[in-house]
Amino acid sequence: MKPTNILLSTAIAVTTLFTSCSKNSNGSSSAIKFQLQTTNRSSVIARTEAGNIQWTSGYGSATEVKFEAKLNGQETERKSQTAQKIDLFSAINTLGDITLTPGTYSEVEFKVELNPAGTDAALELNGQYTSGGVTTPVVFRVTGPLELKNEKNNVVVTDNSTYKAITTIDLSLITTGVTQTMLNSAVRTNGAILITSAINSNIYNMIANNLHDSDEVEFEHD
Repeated sequence: MKPTNILLSTAIAVTTLFTSCSKNSNGSSSAIKFQLQTTNRSSVIARTEAGNIQWTSGYGSATEVKFEAKLNGQETERKSQTAQKIDLFSAINTLGDITLTPGTYSEVEFKVELNPAGTDAALELNGQYTSGGVTTPVVFRVTGPLELKNEKNNVVVTDNSTYKAITTIDLSLITTGVTQTMLNSAVRTNGAILITSAINSNIYNMIANNLHDSDEVEFEHD
């Protein structure tokens, strides 16, 4: 199942919580680093039209990462609560670490929670929309909670190992279904196309829905 101005990632606080229905009898454990990045930062509008959005900067306000699965038939949950603003256009960002009992996990869900923090949005993307030789600034802003969730059927964790769970948002896919006509007729705010749940909401709803189909997670050894 599927899916952002450049600032350095700043960790404000990290508090790790561990809860699980399964127990580790031999005391061994392994760690998973949750990471987030963007890729393919140019979107051809409606995939076939001449209009184009070039995404140039963005950030996310991460608050929590979570691992949910079954181990030996028992429900298992691990989470790391965080509060940090991350630059989605810099190198890959680490959001938090969790520890796991070695074993084969099934029905696995990797979750990244983004939430507004002060004046910062949960997620913001900034770019340039070009159509007919005219370039217009564009801002996509999520001001409510946003969860990025991905699933895997099985994950194998071995003793005393370190892994990465890398969530990648493919920005070339988030405007799927958005047309030049929609963008050309969009309301301008101080000369920019601001896309929020309250402004140009038709475009916002399409991009927000696409976010959940344009992200994926890779689970690998660190």
